[in-house]
Amino acid sequence: MRLRSVRTALWGLSFVGQLTDVTIGHRTGAAETLCSLPPEAYARAKVAYPASAFAIEALEAHSVATWYSDRFVDGDYAQLATDLVAACPLTSRISVVVYGLPEKDCAARESTGGGSVNSAADYVAFVTTLATAIGERKVQYILEPDAIALLADSSKCGQRAGYVANLQTAIGLLASTNENAEIYLDVGYWTLQDAAKSTVVVETVKQLAAMTNRVKGIVLNTSNYQSTSTLATLCTAFQTAIGSTDLHCIFDTSRNYHGGPASHEWCNVKSAGIGALPTKKTGLSNVDYLVWVKPPGASDGTCDGRTSDSMHGPGAGTFSDDLFQLLWNQGILVAEKGYPVIDGTVHGVTTRNSTSLGRDEEGPEQHEHEQEDPDDQEQATGKPNGTPVRTKSAFAVEKGGSSASAISSTFDASGTAIKSKESRLKAEEVSSSSPSSPSPPTTASRLADSHQISNESSSSSTAGSSVVVVLAVVAAAVVVLAAVVYVRRHQSRMLSESKTRELSALAPLPTTMVNFRPQPALVAPDSYLL
Repeated sequence: MRLRSVRTALWGLSFVGQLTDVTIGHRTGAAETLCSLPPEAYARAKVAYPASAFAIEALEAHSVATWYSDRFVDGDYAQLATDLVAACPLTSRISVVVYGLPEKDCAARESTGGGSVNSAADYVAFVTTLATAIGERKVQYILEPDAIALLADSSKCGQRAGYVANLQTAIGLLASTNENAEIYLDVGYWTLQDAAKSTVVVETVKQLAAMTNRVKGIVLNTSNYQSTSTLATLCTAFQTAIGSTDLHCIFDTSRNYHGGPASHEWCNVKSAGIGALPTKKTGLSNVDYLVWVKPPGASDGTCDGRTSDSMHGPGAGTFSDDLFQLLWNQGILVAEKGYPVIDGTVHGVTTRNSTSLGRDEEGPEQHEHEQEDPDDQEQATGKPNGTPVRTKSAFAVEKGGSSASAISSTFDASGTAIKSKESRLKAEEVSSSSPSSPSPPTTASRLADSHQISNESSSSSTAGSSVVVVLAVVAAAVVVLAAVVYVRRHQSRMLSESKTRELSALAPLPTTMVNFRPQPALVAPDSYLL
């Protein structure tokens, strides 16, 4: 019995060790999570366009790369860098677009001007600020969209603007002190479809990649619409042209669900839809990530005088609810994941923190225990035979005590909605939810508007893990204590039984006094006793 108790105690300690390993292993597995801040414009848009708020929240649950830009419309870039680093857990990989070249977008000029970087010296300060904030953190840099493509452009404007020298400066600053940096060079996509331009791109990438092994490859389709299959072909063609498979690709799938139009239009394409969800499980050996680089809803520019496939929008980078609704209603989340279309109905939304985590691991939607697993890229929307289903709320209701709406859906194991049911807001609540009379902002909106960063998500995760470990330790301690108490009691019982057997073997004591006579006391002559 004593041996069994000891084994029980050891099992309790072993259980604690296994549980700790599992917990640590889970957090270690999340080490490559892409992390970013939700686009700042989204917080304002949720207030201004309440019918789109639920869809914006769904996108915030995934990692839309943070744009680190010198443009005044994007705010204080130094503060943004500080907030981004503070918000992202240490186990994550920060995802950031570096966009601050002097004379950026030198051909179309939709994004030229309106910024603080106007010289090489300004650019050094701009990049140094980011590199200093990042330190040695794990980070994915998407470097200067359109820059290499414009070096290959017939206008030669990129060469005149000194793009190569500035790109070399950026790579040197971002990589020199951070061995955890991954740098991907944006090359457009169209440049690889033209032999002459492809040659320029390949030679430029070779030159820049030779500087450091921190350059991991190229970015295709940034702010564009080409299908993933088209991009996969171009990635392989790039590797063939450069003569190496060491440099990989990442694809921007934020608007490529339907692929690009036949007209090759690139400006606010009307037929576009939100594409494959961000993931590192791409299914392609030479593609490291699918990412959302261009925030869905951000305008490509005014797009005036372009093809019939284009629609007018506000200035480049400005949020447009009309564009967002098109992308959402025609995208993967509605077509394959069971989300409702934006149709003017105001749905309930959750109050989220200000950090977006990629969904290869725990992300904001998992924090809410609400959304599907985005790593599943299956095209089928039906329920597979024998596949278990689960029912969950798509969005929690923020307002307590009132009949705000929520969406409840049944999902199969792939995260695809099989059926949904929805309760609507009361008429008096809906009537106050127009862009001209926005509803009160949620807590997340107020946080984002003031640009304060919350670590609730990572704190909750850490606290949860700590509670599990503490409970396991307490359970093991109880098991050990019970085993010790049992052993002590067992030993006492055995000792008592042993003494009883020894005494029973002795001659029995008399039960009555026989012939007892008192004897005179013997006292020494010099005794003081009487």
